[in-house]
Amino acid sequence: MDEILLTFDKKSPQERNDKIKITVINNTEEGLLYKFLVGLDGVWKVLKDFGLKNYCTWTPKIDGKYLIMVQAKVKDSQKPFDYKTMQDFFVGTVEQSLINEVYIDKKDLNLGEKITVQVETTRIPAMYRYWISSKDGWQLIKDYTIENKLIFTAREEGKHEILVECKVPESNNNFDDFKTVDFTVKGVEKLEIIDFKCLTKDLLIGEELIFQVEAKFDDSRTILYKFVKFGPDGKACCLQDYSSKTMVNFIEKEKGTFKLLCLARDMYSAKEYDDRALMVYEVQPYYPVNIKTFTTDLSSPQMEGSTVLIKSVVEGGKNLLYRFRIDGNYGEDSGYIRSNSYIWECKHADQYKITVWVKDDSFEGEYEDKRSIEYVIEKKNQKPVKITDIVADKDRNYIINDPINIKVIAEGGTDLKYSFVVYKDKKEKEKVPYGNSNWVNFTPEIKGEYELEIKVKDKYSDKEYDSHQFLYFDVKEYVEGVIDYVLVQSKEYYLVDDEVELEVITQNTQNIFIKYVIQIDGHTVEETDFIPNKRFIFKPKRAGKYVVEMYAKNIKCKEGFDSKKDVKVYIHEAPPVTGTKIICNKTNCKINDEITFTVESYGGREVCYEFYIMEKGNWRVVQSYSRKNYYSFIPFTEGKIRLLALAKSYYKKVAYEDYDIVEVVVEE
Repeated sequence: MDEILLTFDKKSPQERNDKIKITVINNTEEGLLYKFLVGLDGVWKVLKDFGLKNYCTWTPKIDGKYLIMVQAKVKDSQKPFDYKTMQDFFVGTVEQSLINEVYIDKKDLNLGEKITVQVETTRIPAMYRYWISSKDGWQLIKDYTIENKLIFTAREEGKHEILVECKVPESNNNFDDFKTVDFTVKGVEKLEIIDFKCLTKDLLIGEELIFQVEAKFDDSRTILYKFVKFGPDGKACCLQDYSSKTMVNFIEKEKGTFKLLCLARDMYSAKEYDDRALMVYEVQPYYPVNIKTFTTDLSSPQMEGSTVLIKSVVEGGKNLLYRFRIDGNYGEDSGYIRSNSYIWECKHADQYKITVWVKDDSFEGEYEDKRSIEYVIEKKNQKPVKITDIVADKDRNYIINDPINIKVIAEGGTDLKYSFVVYKDKKEKEKVPYGNSNWVNFTPEIKGEYELEIKVKDKYSDKEYDSHQFLYFDVKEYVEGVIDYVLVQSKEYYLVDDEVELEVITQNTQNIFIKYVIQIDGHTVEETDFIPNKRFIFKPKRAGKYVVEMYAKNIKCKEGFDSKKDVKVYIHEAPPVTGTKIICNKTNCKINDEITFTVESYGGREVCYEFYIMEKGNWRVVQSYSRKNYYSFIPFTEGKIRLLALAKSYYKKVAYEDYDIVEVVVEE
């Protein structure tokens, strides 16, 4: 048994002046140093300081109830003591104990749980004082009180004791009786961060970045998270102090490599943190400029007089600039323009090289990406084949297993044939060979990006195609939950306890769920799960800036959300103070005759007033802000008197909200 025990050569009680030998039994199997102390009425005395001897002789001089304590520690230990034991001993006449019993509702509990202590005494009334043992010694929980019941929260692991000291009200002693009870506080499952991810796909300047942390812990515990960001220069910025919110969002205003540190700890943990995770992310001004396709609507060769549409499809960048250059004996150069297409009037037969240069308008170099194609213009002999229009039955919300109908309108040639080729990830998936049908139904079976190449050629043409174009489809598993509008009541001024009603307008409404998060002055106070309700009502309980964030997702969405919007609502404690008016109690004012001014106003909450009087052309404060709405004074000289009254709500941090000025004439 890993402990130390006390024994006495004489049984309690004993008479004063009797010698009593106190001996310690060591069950720890360690070499210990021992310190002996004796306490009476809350006053402690050292009988013998730390030494090797495990016994001590004590001669009590006063009758009373003593508490004998021995502290033991391992040699060279840095702690005040490693072991401790206590036992009471009576000297002289033994009176009936004042404390009959001390009850606790549980002997074993988890960190952060509450424990209830109740004392039963033999006399009423009585007074009680409560102590608890800790790693730093005895700590006072509650000083003398008439309450015989104590409820407190366990905040330190390990074995502990509750010491109850009790006395009757008329007693002059520190205590008349005492009793201890012990209990054990168990630790909790170790907190571990198991996932730290960025929910935002595009890490770009000026775009909202959303990060979320996930941790493994005991479900009965409350976990707090802190997020700290380190910029490219190493400067730290706290984005969120310890809070139960697992998601943090912000906007970066400059590019570079950043670090995001997440600290997680149990609400009752004494540590700075129980686990942490670090994420490194890079913010770009825009995605790299990349030319996906560079095509012409008419295939080479073409005849003189043809009008060729040169078009490029580019991803990345923010504000793209395009430069189309046609090299040949009759070349052209568009210079940098905003349009991603260029119309080339083919007036002269020749061999040409068509090049497109693309860059973002913030890029200082000549170009960020370029692509070239060879093109031949021949002498005119017949009207060229040309695609004039492509009609699709839908232009967005492409869903798997949902057919898309595409129809091609073309002109030129003698007998036109049509072919359709479907690509996914640059690989051919389906192909409709040349035929008379100028339409096709395309049904995507898995999600992803698809390209549909449309080829048209004359029946007698030897080319692969005379004209072609590409269509692009971003196919999803479901229609994403997109918030089109958030309708807010047409009310300009909201007060505390007013109902605030929001209505979210989405397409595909029945399959869209909304999560509502309410923040007050940057702090999250309410958060719902994803629910089907598109109408949300809440009643603010205090003034401040409220931000309601709405996250929308389709019921088929497995992670995160599809879209987000937020609205801001300012809640006021009370309507503004208006209609302030000063009323004088007299129509004729005389010297040495008291005058009283009373102020009336509308609106506000706990309205306060401040009064000024103008004397010799200068304003002077005569009554500072208070709830007192009147001011009295006795004029000693004749003449005009001007009185100014300022009014404001008590809680408003402004100089004033409304005012009024009155002028009276004092006569002899």
